[in-house]
Order: sequence, then C-alpha cells, then structure tokens
Amino acid sequence: MIHSTRSLKGRARDENRDGVGARFDGVRGLFVVVDGTSRPGSGQLAQALVDQILILYCEKVAAGHSDNRHEEAAALLKEVLNDVHNRLFSTAITGSASYLVGVAAAGLLTIAYEGDCCAGVVFSNSPISWFTSPHCLANWKRDRDHRQLAADPGRHRISRCFKARNKPDPEIVTRTIIEGEKLVFATDGFWADLSDVTQAQLLEAEMLDPLRVDDDVSWIVVQIPA
Repeated sequence: MIHSTRSLKGRARDENRDGVGARFDGVRGLFVVVDGTSRPGSGQLAQALVDQILILYCEKVAAGHSDNRHEEAAALLKEVLNDVHNRLFSTAITGSASYLVGVAAAGLLTIAYEGDCCAGVVFSNSPISWFTSPHCLANWKRDRDHRQLAADPGRHRISRCFKARNKPDPEIVTRTIIEGEKLVFATDGFWADLSDVTQAQLLEAEMLDPLRVDDDVSWIVVQIPA
C-alpha cells in the first residue's frame, strides 16, 4: 500500500487550517484529513486532531483491538474519536473542524466522517468518483453530486463537525478494497475548488507550480497494490 500526503495553504488565510496524516504498519493503513473552520483555534485543533487520532488508534490496535471487520473498525473509530474529543477539549484547545478517517485493513475500507472532507476512488482515466456525501446546508437532501455542491455557496455552511459542545457522531461508510485501485481522501478545498483536470494532475505529481488557491487544499493518495 503506497500513500502520499500533501497540504497547501490557501491565499485567503494567514495559516493553514487543514491537517493531514497517514500511517501504514504493513497490515493496515490509517488515513486522516481534517479541515479547520474559521473559528479561533481551529488550525491548532485540526493538527492536534490528526495527531491524536493516529496515536490513539495505533495504541488501541497494539492493545488488542481488532479492525478486521467493518463493524469492528467502525466501533474502534468511534471509540477513538470520543477519547480524542475528551482529551482535546479538556485542555485549552478551541475551534471546530470537519474530519474524515479511513482505515484500510483485511481488504476492507471503513470511513468515519463529519463535515465536508470526502473520500473517493479513481477508475482508469476517469475523474474521481466520490463516495462520501458532505454534511452541509447545500446537501440537506443528500441527493446532489460533488460538482453540483461545488457551485452552491451553501456548501460552506457545515451541518456536522468536531466541536466541544457535541460528542462525535460520525457517519460510517464502508466498501471493499479492490486490488490496483487508487483511493483519495481530501478536504473541500481539493474536491470543490479544483477542476477535475487539476485534481488528476495532483494525484500523479508532487506539485503543480504554481498552484494558486484561496482555500487550504489537502489530500491523501493511496495506491492499492495489484
């Protein structure tokens, strides 16, 4: 399982409020993308959320927790997110963020997410096929594709996210991993603000130079070996 992570600061902000991280232990891949909101402290929250998810998930697996079935992985993700919530918001951390966590293990992919970070798959030379649906005002009926949502200003009003007042309540999405396919995990700056052509170029290259974007842009590419 080969993966790469990238995060670029947008021109509209003084700091990059995205967080991105990944680990592969030879058995499972753990992939996290987080998009901090405009609330104060959200940039610090985004990176802390990535770091803590990676640490706690790996600790629980090392302690004997299984993620070999979708149900087990989903339960473990929910437990980790609750523990991280308690840990972070009992400190001086503030803000809010969208997040998406993907676990690839035993030929299965299990995703937990709240907000507008998304996961997709690339088939041959086609555009990315996104298989998670953003939690936002523009998508309240849950019936619009990502290109339609990208053109609607209502997509910026997130309906679910990681914040102090609410315990995590992630939507769970599962699928089988297919040998040879390419997975993508990304913030909305990637799937909504970049064209299909630019997205495809970024999946194949280290950097487009120059890439000028207003919003922060972060993504993870995962190649499943054939």
